[in-house]
Amino acid sequence: MHLLNERVLKTVEKSGLDYFHFTEHEQSGNGFGNRFSNAIQRVFKKGYQQVICIGNDTPQLQGAHIRTAVDSLNQGIAINGPSLDGGFYLMGIHASQFDAKCFESLPWQTGKLASSYLQLLHNGNVQVGSLEHLIDLDSLGDVEQLLQGKDQRGLLVQLILSTLVHTRTIQSYRVREISSISFEIPLNKGSPVSIAA
Repeated sequence: MHLLNERVLKTVEKSGLDYFHFTEHEQSGNGFGNRFSNAIQRVFKKGYQQVICIGNDTPQLQGAHIRTAVDSLNQGIAINGPSLDGGFYLMGIHASQFDAKCFESLPWQTGKLASSYLQLLHNGNVQVGSLEHLIDLDSLGDVEQLLQGKDQRGLLVQLILSTLVHTRTIQSYRVREISSISFEIPLNKGSPVSIAA
């Protein structure tokens, strides 16, 4: 997970936008929705009027997704980056469109999150744009699905090599035994980065 966080942070840093990284230690509140909502409110309280939240488990995220989100928000249009599992990897919203209580009550960490979030915005007469669907990594099946995509094997190799460089430890890896990767501990589904657009 550390590697995915680093990759997202590098992508965000290249955007040149102000950003805030909320680790689990910096989050406050009860339950995922409450912690997520509190993080967004903290950014709005700093005086920013637009926020883009990006998940930490979508290795396909590119700077182009962030630029499109910024353009959308600058036109007064909220933005959603849906993931294939029914959640989202990116959301962008104006302070005037954000209702903390309704946001907290969304069905977080379920396959109904994106559709419920879009319904919430539509009920508030908020215009919403959409980015392409991407895979977020929650299970071994997600990794296998990612590997089936065009040019995604190179991405995985890059992630593995980057891990080796960061740990500076030589370890034995059995590339053919990908099923030996353990996903028993749930990955930190969330939004470690809020960008003030």
